[in-house]
Amino acid sequence: MSYTATRWGFLLRRTKGWPRERPIPSAGLAYRFVLSNPRVDVVLTAPTNAAQLAENLAEIEKGPLTAEEMNLMREYGDAVHAQGQWFM
Repeated sequence: MSYTATRWGFLLRRTKGWPRERPIPSAGLAYRFVLSNPRVDVVLTAPTNAAQLAENLAEIEKGPLTAEEMNLMREYGDAVHAQGQWFM
């Protein structure tokens, strides 16, 4: 089981140094990234309204990340880590 896939929303904001032309990962991508780990069967979400819940479920139904999505998530994670923004 996993939680805080979006790090309380922090990972949904552009990190320092991330190019403006590059997309910022969505919550759905973050949940799918976590579920890509074969040791994770459940990821908790905390939508603030019904629309966010529907969006999260629709994303999860897409299944595993594509190679392009996985690369985006890894590159963004590396950028966040490089800024020391991986801790509270």
